[in-house]
Amino acid sequence: MTDSASPSKVPAAELGRIGRVLELVGGAMILAMMVVTTIDVVGRYFFSKPLWGGFETTEILMGLVIFAGMPLATARREHITIDLFDAYLGLRARCWQAAIGDIVCAGASAVLAWRMWLRGGQLLSVGETTLQLGVPRGLIACAMAVLMAAAALVFVVAAAVALRAALRAGRA
Repeated sequence: MTDSASPSKVPAAELGRIGRVLELVGGAMILAMMVVTTIDVVGRYFFSKPLWGGFETTEILMGLVIFAGMPLATARREHITIDLFDAYLGLRARCWQAAIGDIVCAGASAVLAWRMWLRGGQLLSVGETTLQLGVPRGLIACAMAVLMAAAALVFVVAAAVALRAALRAGRA
């Protein structure tokens, strides 16, 4: 891998045990989606009896999996990026670029988390639930808000890691 075309030279942030928990929870939710989908398909096509609440369960789990993966993808710098200028920038400039991008994304993620939290509170106050299973939609929204807030915090940590790398690269 050459230095001029490698955005991965910008260090990733480490999440430690929290990251491991998010990985396990995300994996368990994906496994649950697979089991629910399999039971639903087998029930529908072989017994003409789909799994009651199967679609809703998959829908809820899919949303939670996406939001649980946000902090992990952020820490590992696995988001989709466009590297138009990376070939022309040195390591220090790429680290500064990553830090600035992380700070902007932290702000955007924090605003999204705040708005989702408010919406979750509204949904809880009116008692809105899913149609079949009766799961409070506000709880789902609040869980997603917490996971988005975690992603915002990880963006801040990633920005700090990138700034430290930029300062080290400047001394080298």
